Amino acid sequence: MAEQPNEVRLRIGDALQEAALDPKQTGIELLRLQGRLYGLQRDEVDERVAELTQMIDLGEAVDRPISTYSGGMKRRLDLAAALVHNPQVLFLDEPTTGLDPVSRARVWDEVRSLNEQLGMTILLTTQYLEEADALAHRVGIIDGGTLVVEGTPAELKRQVGADLVIARIDGEAAEAAAAVASIDDLEVVDATDGELVLATADGAATIGPVAVALAEAGIHLRDLTLRTPTLDDVFLEMTGNRMQHDAAVDHDHVQDEQEGAQR
Repeated sequence: MAEQPNEVRLRIGDALQEAALDPKQTGIELLRLQGRLYGLQRDEVDERVAELTQMIDLGEAVDRPISTYSGGMKRRLDLAAALVHNPQVLFLDEPTTGLDPVSRARVWDEVRSLNEQLGMTILLTTQYLEEADALAHRVGIIDGGTLVVEGTPAELKRQVGADLVIARIDGEAAEAAAAVASIDDLEVVDATDGELVLATADGAATIGPVAVALAEAGIHLRDLTLRTPTLDDVFLEMTGNRMQHDAAVDHDHVQDEQEGAQR
C-alpha cells in the first residue's frame, strides 16, 4: 500500500460505524460525487448510481436530503457509497449497530448478495456474534488486540462442547435415562426430576430418536429442546469475558420451525 496507495484505494471500499454523510446532500448527489472522486466518467457514474440505488432500495428517497433519512437508510446509503467504484475488497465496521431488526436484516441481505453474486471479499468487524455467525465464512475473535482463535463458525463451535438435548418430562428422570440408553453417541449429562440433559455430537440427528424412545417407554414428554453451542459460548470460552452486547441464548425448539442462517 505504501508503494501504490492510489491503486490500492481503487480496489478497496469501506463503510465505517459512524457514516460521514452530508445531511444537506441528497442520496443521489452523494453517490454521484463519490463516483467522480474515484475517477469515473459521467456515463459510468450514472450507470453505477442507477445500479446502486436499485440495490439499496431507497426508492424516491434518493432525491431527498440525507437529513430526512432514518438510521437504516443512512447505513444502506453509506454502503452504496463504498461500492460506487466496484471494489474487490470491502471493509465493514459494525454495519448494523443501532439498527432495528428489519433494517439489520436488509443490510445482511445486501452483504450476502455482494459476496455470493459479485464474489466480493468482505472483512466485517462486529460485536454481534449472531451477525458473524450469519454472514461470515470464517471468524476471528480478537481479545485485547490479540487474535485468540480463528476458523469457520462450525469449527469454532465444535471446540467448546457438544450439542445438548434437553427433555422435560412427567416422571422420574432415571427412568427416562434408561429409555434412551441404547441410542448411539449419547451421554446423560444430568438427570433430575422432571428434566433429562443429554450430550451428543449431532443434536439434529439425535433429537428424533430421543423423542421416539421416550414415547415407546410410556414417558410423557412435556418439552424437548436442542441447545447448540453459539459463538457467544466460543467467545466466553476463549477469552473468559462476556461480549458487551451479549444477547440471550437462542434455543431451537422442536415445536418451532425456525433455524438460524449461517453464511
